[in-house]
Amino acid sequence: MFLVTALSGCGSPPAPTSTPVPDLATLPLPANIAGIPGPGAPSAMLEPHTPAGSVEIGVEQSFALGHCGLGSPIDFDGSLWDPSFGDDGSGGPLTEGQVGELSNQTATILVLVDSQTAELITPLGARIVLKRHAGPRAYYLCD
Repeated sequence: MFLVTALSGCGSPPAPTSTPVPDLATLPLPANIAGIPGPGAPSAMLEPHTPAGSVEIGVEQSFALGHCGLGSPIDFDGSLWDPSFGDDGSGGPLTEGQVGELSNQTATILVLVDSQTAELITPLGARIVLKRHAGPRAYYLCD
C-alpha cells in the first residue's frame, strides 16, 4: 500500500518553465521531516524508475510529494534523492506551515541545479536542497 500511495501524485502542479535558480538553502532540516530511516527502522528499499538524463538543468518540473511528504520517494531524472538542507525561502528556518507541507502530500516544483543537486520548492515558498542518491534507497514504511 505504501508504494502505491507514495508514488501516486496529488493535484496538478504548474507546467514546467525555465527560471534562474536562486542561491541554495543551507539550514539543516528538522529530523522529523528528513525522511531517511536509521539503522533497524522498518523500511523498504526502492529503485528509481524515471529515465536518467530526462531533465534539463534549470528547468522547473512539476512534482507531487507522496502522502509521507519528504519521507516519500523523490524519483527524478533517473535517481532517488536525499533531502539535505532547507529554508523558508528567505534564508530563515522553515515555518510551521512549510513543515506541514513537507510532511504531507504536496504539489511542488523541482529544479535540477546541477548533475548532483536539485531544489524542491513548496507552495508556501520552502526551499529544500536534494542530493542525488546512488542506487536503491531505503524509505520508512509509513501509514
